[in-house]
Amino acid sequence: MKWMWIPALAICSSGAALGTTVEQASKPLETVTIIASRERLAGSGSVIGAVELEKFHYTDIHRILAQVPGVYSRGEEGYGLRPNISIRGSHGDRSGKITLMEDGVLIAPAPYTAASAYYFPSTGRISGIEVLKGPAGIEHGPYAVGGAINLLSTPIPERMGGAVTAEAGQDETWRLHGRYGGNSGGWGFLLESHIHSSDGFSDIANSSNSTGFRKDDWLAKLRYNSQPGGAFEQRLELKLQYSEEQSEQTYVGLTEADFSRSPYLRYGLSREDRMDNRHQSVNLSHQLESDGSFRLTTTAYYNDFTRNWYKVDKIDGEGINEVITCANGGSCAGMSSRHGEYNQDFASAVLGGEAAADVYLKNNNRDYRSQGVQTRLALEWAGAGWRHDLALGVRYHQDEEIRQQPVDLYLQGGDGSLEPVELGVASRSSGEAKAWSLYLVDNISYGDWSLKPGLRYETYTIRGADHDELLPGLGLTYDVDDHWQLLAGIHAGHSPSSSEDSDPETAVNFEAGFRYRSDAASAELVAFFSDYDNIIGVCANSGGAGGDCELGDTDNGGAAEVLGLEFQAGYSIALGSAVMPVTASYTYTRAEFKSSFSGSVWGNVEKGDRLPNLPRRQWQLNTGLYLDNGLGGDLSLRHFDESCATAACLDFQQVDQHQVLDLALHYDLNDSTRFYLIVENLTANEDDIVSRQPKAGARGQKPRTLLAGFRRRF
Repeated sequence: MKWMWIPALAICSSGAALGTTVEQASKPLETVTIIASRERLAGSGSVIGAVELEKFHYTDIHRILAQVPGVYSRGEEGYGLRPNISIRGSHGDRSGKITLMEDGVLIAPAPYTAASAYYFPSTGRISGIEVLKGPAGIEHGPYAVGGAINLLSTPIPERMGGAVTAEAGQDETWRLHGRYGGNSGGWGFLLESHIHSSDGFSDIANSSNSTGFRKDDWLAKLRYNSQPGGAFEQRLELKLQYSEEQSEQTYVGLTEADFSRSPYLRYGLSREDRMDNRHQSVNLSHQLESDGSFRLTTTAYYNDFTRNWYKVDKIDGEGINEVITCANGGSCAGMSSRHGEYNQDFASAVLGGEAAADVYLKNNNRDYRSQGVQTRLALEWAGAGWRHDLALGVRYHQDEEIRQQPVDLYLQGGDGSLEPVELGVASRSSGEAKAWSLYLVDNISYGDWSLKPGLRYETYTIRGADHDELLPGLGLTYDVDDHWQLLAGIHAGHSPSSSEDSDPETAVNFEAGFRYRSDAASAELVAFFSDYDNIIGVCANSGGAGGDCELGDTDNGGAAEVLGLEFQAGYSIALGSAVMPVTASYTYTRAEFKSSFSGSVWGNVEKGDRLPNLPRRQWQLNTGLYLDNGLGGDLSLRHFDESCATAACLDFQQVDQHQVLDLALHYDLNDSTRFYLIVENLTANEDDIVSRQPKAGARGQKPRTLLAGFRRRF
């Protein structure tokens, strides 16, 4: 391992909070945040708080994370139902190479066995988001190369009260979000509901079926705090969550010609495609604290996620990739059908519902369960000018995936009709994982210097294969004065492999930069470098634009390098009684394979090929204007360079350079009531292909969409 020469252990410090701080509950024992302060953060990171989230009332996590440098995302259906998020060049498909958490607890359906995030919490109910990049993985594994995302649920409020948000817009879109709770006599509670629905913006050929979704999400919290004054204060909290989703989404994209004619078309053979899922979780937490210098937090958690995505899997026994490639004028070699001879015209006719075909719809029916116990001990002490903030954490985790996936045969007629022919027989498979993880970090401060050594140990068994990983790191910050801070860090990164087809992913990660902060302005510039010994790819149904792989396959990608530069800045301008905030973020990335190979997931790779779906440059500029009479507005402009869905980057695998402009206007009737109007994709950019996945089809961004709503606090 390259990192064995590292002489000390660790992580570097501090993240800049972009915009606002996360809304906190009143009691000091209500601590679900990870980024408590920039001096204590292990690695660079960003916080997006409740006030920032309310500017645009986004429900798509991709739109929110675009403001964080070093974070890349790829949408597919326009609503962010199943995010594809990458941090610092990690493989972004289904967010399977980052550590996803809600309130500090792993939230992916089966983080070790099958990490692909087919479940993601309803973004509209989230009160804050923490993005921890690079060295933060020491404390927040198991995916410790790129970083972690921690979603913060609504905290229990100090006083009795609540809020309701109601929203409606185009395509029969509506959203209702309500919450109520408070504290009394040491007891606290919160009840919350978030319901979101839309008919969708695409039209299915030869069908009146919807292309939208409905997702209902409920949350309840109950907490008891011991009375103050004793040697120890204690808190016991129960958190319950339940959600259901029905969405008429597909993996079948469009050919180049069809996208040019009608970017919001859906092929008629996908009319039966539908996702049904259910998620439920239980968290029980206990916290013991003494004088702020000792804190022991233990959480037991259980997550259950059941889903069936019934969708087109093959056409005439051929993969969707192959049919779309053939229709685009690519190779049709080896393709066959009992209804005709595959060539470009026939493939196009099949997709368009103008030729008969055998269409196979697969029940992607899976059950996921994850459970575990984690505990964190935090100790603080000082003496002789030195200060120590020590954290020791232990977690035991189990998860499993069970698949029952029959394939049904339908016959598409030459008139675009679709009739069932034969029901399939379920095939059953399963996998499970057990893992112990341990971390120890110490933030050592002396004067203007801060040194943060850290060590993480992972030992786990996935599908019968055993692995042990020891991950050290070291970080350093220096406060030049009250405004400027320098930082540097190095840490060993690791991502588990979920099959025996590949080794775990390993990398050595570096970062260095500076920060500036004053009352009106802030800025951060960080350079990062990830040197992969082995980068792995995972075959998921959502991929497939590369090689011809079987679900669950993993590939050793060999050596790779990701070099990048992250910049973010903010400035608040006073214009008389008005305020004009301006924030900007920029990311430059150069990510390349360092060897040539051919694999089932990555496809054909030549040394020097770029890693897929990573734009060289992306940036965001936000500005607003807030008047003292309650009127205000925000404008967000995002830019993404071109990228490619595959390393080989062949014809019809390119993703276009594109921009997105969103506008939000609001009027605060008083401190409790706000009316707002949002226009997403204000310039109505419809011609850009923003994704080639799932399954190699062209996809555009969500069309211009108008939403209006109000929020009332009480």
